Amino acid sequence: MRIRYRKRGIALMLGLVLAASQPAARFLPTAEVMAYTERSASINGTNVNVRSGPGTSNSVVTRLTKGAAVTVTGEASASDGALWYQVRFVNGGTEMTGYVSSAYIKFPVSYTSDADFEAYLTAQGFPDSYKDSLRALHAKYPNWVFTAQHTGLDWNEVIANESMVGTNLVSSGSISSWKSTADGAYDWNTSTWPGFDGSSWVAASQEIISYYMDPRNFLDENYIFQFLLQSYDGSVHTMEGLQTMLKGTFMENGTVQGSSSGSSGTDSGAGSTGSGSSESGGPGAGAGPGGTDSGSGTGSASGSGSSAGTGSSSGISSGTDGEVSFESPSVALSRNEAATVASSYGPGMDLTGGTDGTETSVTGSGTGGGTYAPSSGTLSYAQIIMNAAVQSGVNPYVLAAMIIQENGKNGSDSISGTRSPYVGYYNFYNIGAYATGSMDAVTRGLWYASQSGSYGRPWNTVEKAIMGGAEYYGTNFVKAGQDTFYLKKFNVQGSNLYKHQYMTNIQAAASEGYQMSAAYSDEMKQTALEFKIPVYTNMPATACTKPALDGSPNNKLGALGVDGFALTPTFNMNTTSYDLIVDESVSSVTVQASVLDSTASVSGTGTVSLQSGINEIRVNVTAQNGTVREYVIHVVRQTGGPTYTQGVGGTAAGSQSGTSSSGTSSGSAGTGGQDSSQDLLTGPGMGI
Repeated sequence: MRIRYRKRGIALMLGLVLAASQPAARFLPTAEVMAYTERSASINGTNVNVRSGPGTSNSVVTRLTKGAAVTVTGEASASDGALWYQVRFVNGGTEMTGYVSSAYIKFPVSYTSDADFEAYLTAQGFPDSYKDSLRALHAKYPNWVFTAQHTGLDWNEVIANESMVGTNLVSSGSISSWKSTADGAYDWNTSTWPGFDGSSWVAASQEIISYYMDPRNFLDENYIFQFLLQSYDGSVHTMEGLQTMLKGTFMENGTVQGSSSGSSGTDSGAGSTGSGSSESGGPGAGAGPGGTDSGSGTGSASGSGSSAGTGSSSGISSGTDGEVSFESPSVALSRNEAATVASSYGPGMDLTGGTDGTETSVTGSGTGGGTYAPSSGTLSYAQIIMNAAVQSGVNPYVLAAMIIQENGKNGSDSISGTRSPYVGYYNFYNIGAYATGSMDAVTRGLWYASQSGSYGRPWNTVEKAIMGGAEYYGTNFVKAGQDTFYLKKFNVQGSNLYKHQYMTNIQAAASEGYQMSAAYSDEMKQTALEFKIPVYTNMPATACTKPALDGSPNNKLGALGVDGFALTPTFNMNTTSYDLIVDESVSSVTVQASVLDSTASVSGTGTVSLQSGINEIRVNVTAQNGTVREYVIHVVRQTGGPTYTQGVGGTAAGSQSGTSSSGTSSGSAGTGGQDSSQDLLTGPGMGI
């Protein structure tokens, strides 16, 4: 009995052990199945947020720049359903982990070498720096055709011309490195940027112009659509694709009355300005796909959000996450600083006389004239745009992208039909919309729409405005060789170089291309789409990077002096080299300096010991954004030189106390709104 009991006890213990171990055994295969295969990847965006968890509600761990290497170790969905990747990376010598929106993770594309395609790239003359991106696109879309547009233009010359103050603009809410500090673009005394096309748009820096003009930055499956040829093709451009583009906009379900119905054609959605949203802060405020980070502070906006520039964005996002929002200036360049700004002309328009909105002549390869037959009955926006495409010969997706770009997803005053004093008039493409001494941009555009003449004007119905504007664009741009969004924005072909540029907003072409890519289904993307991609001579070896510095750029002195001595020449904030002779008996001097901007710091001042002969005293001014300007005082000790004189020099400390740029700069960065990396603005357009 005892032995049997003992055996039973042993059996019971074994059973308990097996029972206890069985759950672990059950979970083991599941754990193996769920194991995530790590993949190497890189960051596809500038200043991209890495967060502590999936979704923008989580804190920012750090930020990574474009091309940074990461290892994807997992994935998770945010509360809104968006996909985020868990990544591991090395930052400053320390291994870190976090989550990045899938929109900004780029996996290496594996493709089999295609000898025919390689021969084609060589025959086209694409530089090596273009080829990797084109190979990746070819692997995914083998029917796409890439045509190299050899402009014959020197890259540095192109950037210099496009950097003329006022030719290209950015939102005043952009980070400081996106904004120009060239003469006429920045007021060093007040640390502010004067506005062009209203106060909401300022001159773009050469660095941000270089980034957006470099085609190599946009050779992916979305942004490449800015290089798509824009002619209408009925076998490719479908109503279904057009309706895809219009989803989420005032045009999705909106209807209007045909022109022959005698109705003014107003649409309840067209006049919505989206007041109070981050999309409405700027001329023709528009919103499109892509993403500011709502987690790091969404920008709010006040005002009408029309192309008048009455809205003002109150903040700037510091990093990129899931979706990109787009703002918009109008399709026109202001007459502000006319001598330097009027290097761009609007689509088919030669407004060479006056600054009060008087049109002296209209040029173009065609007269327009609105020869289309007006429709009757109720029409959808998609029907009108498709009719406009057939009439004008322009891709309907292009027309839709332009309308969204100019008016935003919610519409604007340009198309409300209620803007006084031009009630009942519409300008869907903001043609001729630029600020003058007597008109804001919207009013000027509606004035143009109200005039009788070419392209079916007056545009006193929605249908006439969409049809006539499309014909105008087709005649003066597509048929004139500016047949891509890129060439519409940057005219680097023909005899009218750097002029006749439809928009001044530096981000416009990229924004429109991104929007239009949404209209092409996967099936449509397998067709033979043709992209014309510019190539310049003397381009940098690698693609130009997007500037990411923020903070005041003001690194100039307001005053500089040496106590008891006079500098030669007298101080000027733009002069950085000075001479001073002192007697051999002078063994030290006291240097005083004050900055123009209180956010800047200065070093090299105070009492400085002198050696025999020539001495160099270096005074460095470091701006808030980290840039440094050096002032040098060359001091020579020699017999018979001046000695200390009471009251001479040494007045620097009190001559100018410095002006803080905080809160006074029209473009100082805030805590929400536009992103320094992936944001795109719809914007001041058609330079006049």
